[in-house]
Amino acid sequence: MAERGATRRVRVIAWRDFRYTVLTKGFLIGAIILPGIMFAAIPLLPLLIDSKTAPLTGRVAVIDPSNSIAKALEITLPKTPEETIDLEEGATNTSTTDVALTVESVPDPSRAEDLRLQLRDSSLQALIIISSNADGPSTELLIPSEASPRHTTILEKSLREAVTRVRVSKANEDYERLTKLLARPKIDTRRVSPDGSESNENAQLRMLVPAGFMFLLWMAVITSGNYLLTSTIEEKSSRVMEVLLSAVSPIELLCGKLVGQAGVAGVMLLMYGGVGLAGLGAVAMLDVVPLPHLLWLVVWFPLAYFTVAAIMVSLGSAVSDLREAQSLIGPAMILLTVPLILWIPIVESPNGTLATVCSFIPPAAPFVMILRLTGANEPVPLVQALLAMFVSAATVVAILWAGARVFRVGVLMQGKPPSPMELLRWIKAR
Repeated sequence: MAERGATRRVRVIAWRDFRYTVLTKGFLIGAIILPGIMFAAIPLLPLLIDSKTAPLTGRVAVIDPSNSIAKALEITLPKTPEETIDLEEGATNTSTTDVALTVESVPDPSRAEDLRLQLRDSSLQALIIISSNADGPSTELLIPSEASPRHTTILEKSLREAVTRVRVSKANEDYERLTKLLARPKIDTRRVSPDGSESNENAQLRMLVPAGFMFLLWMAVITSGNYLLTSTIEEKSSRVMEVLLSAVSPIELLCGKLVGQAGVAGVMLLMYGGVGLAGLGAVAMLDVVPLPHLLWLVVWFPLAYFTVAAIMVSLGSAVSDLREAQSLIGPAMILLTVPLILWIPIVESPNGTLATVCSFIPPAAPFVMILRLTGANEPVPLVQALLAMFVSAATVVAILWAGARVFRVGVLMQGKPPSPMELLRWIKAR
């Protein structure tokens, strides 16, 4: 019966902590309303990706005494909206732009001022000035102040190609033939696994997907840990903690707070993770997140949460304000930022020495392992994954044990914050 009563009290405290956190305006906006808006906007994502931008129409004046650039520019300007996609450097979307420009050749340089005036009142879309100097002809492109970056890119690349055409023509070479020779060949890169299976290689996604998993886990765990830290300090400084301890034991209060904030972290993980998966599904890229990756996230989430939460709540119980807590929590936060700092080298070589060593360094181990398991070129050895889970679980038990002893002593302490040596004495105290 006593055990049942303790379970009921822990459940009541957990629900109280969960409710008082999720019903705050900040949490509702950041973890419920914002992801909800993002989720509602996902059906519009394909429309936004495939949408056309404002058309590029009007006149382009070219001041060129040789009258060669204007003719070449007429050839290089996009003839169809689809051609503008290739004009985007590093483009990742399929947006198109209608282009309908009239190229006007102006052999008289004295008209430059008049054309600049037309550029100011937007009756001219662009002014190109070709001049000669000791190093050869120089090219200047002038655009109106309201010109969009997309339009500017189209004009720049078309003009660059036009100048190249003129240079090749003067060298008595065939531009089309040289373009074909210099064109970048398409390479089908496939990764061969040890069992002989092949899969398409996408280096960008292989870097970004593990980072997405790690940042999602880190955000949920650290946010809920901060809620736990601040709520513990507030309850202690306002003497609410003393009222609670008149009805429950310190261990019951600690367990209730940990379980309640675990629910908060779970809500954040589900909301933002769901939005991410829905977004990938909307653009037909859901295959970049296989089911084993999601299962590993479920495995490492509780290990990451209880590691961080036990540190936060024990330190929150030992101090009286947030500034005092920051000085004590600094070393742990330094270790927790290791995955953020080293995620690129870890993903580049998930089975390398650096990644393997960091997998066994608490409290960063869960975040490093989710990086390795979701971004490995080759499968992470199962022995390492299981050993890392054992080390993380042992760390959770050790931190919870030490945190419970600190919480038991510090929860009713007031005044000067304890030093690290005093915290050790609290942990050793019987």
